[in-house]
Amino acid sequence: MATDEMPDHWYDDYERGRPGYPEQVVDLAELAPSATALELAAGTGKLTRQLISRFARVVAVEPDPGMRRRLDAGCPGVEAVDGTAERIPLADDVVDAVFVAQAFHWFDNEVALAEIARVLRPGGALVVVWNVANGSVVPSIAAAEELLAPIWPQDSGFPLDMMSGDWAPTAWNLPFAERAFEQIHEVRLANPQTVDAQGLVAYFGSMGWVANLPDEERQPLVGAMRSRLTAAEYVLPWQTRVQWTRLLNGTGRLAR
Repeated sequence: MATDEMPDHWYDDYERGRPGYPEQVVDLAELAPSATALELAAGTGKLTRQLISRFARVVAVEPDPGMRRRLDAGCPGVEAVDGTAERIPLADDVVDAVFVAQAFHWFDNEVALAEIARVLRPGGALVVVWNVANGSVVPSIAAAEELLAPIWPQDSGFPLDMMSGDWAPTAWNLPFAERAFEQIHEVRLANPQTVDAQGLVAYFGSMGWVANLPDEERQPLVGAMRSRLTAAEYVLPWQTRVQWTRLLNGTGRLAR
């Protein structure tokens, strides 16, 4: 996440419009309820809420103050702290798992992996999660797409974009990763999101190229989208892709 705060409306749109994650995501690492889980770039807490319902202690690192305020308000019991993946404000060997949802592409891979290895206990899990579009919105939103097409970046998926480039972290190809972590496991999970028209508008509003428009441009665009989305509900065809691994034990673990 960027450390500069976005306009206030963006945080509300992000929380209302972005999809959550299937429950299986939290179970893949087979952690005990007594585990300490760390989430990096926790955002408004979409995955955090699932973590705090499962584990004894959850620490959520989030650099954006606006995100962190909503994280505190929406996730009672979480330890929300300022920090980044490259500078995790925790001691060595203190967490059983690190979760990263929809954020790994923002990290400096090598530095972040070194920090993750530092705070994980030997054998601790690293779980990387990503929602990607896997089809078309039902029913059609072609009328709204006409409004969005002129401002949508050419290198982003249209009209649904939850990624920049390949979703799979290139970090696994680093020599560091090969020395410090076990084999990478992968699973893909259906994660359809049903929203009303306002929720769909909020999703589009959570995109930076919409949120950062001047109000005199953004507000008419939002109003026009609302007027063209007439169905009672829309299904967004997300697929959740998960990669997970564990920190090596003993001599296989990277020396610090």
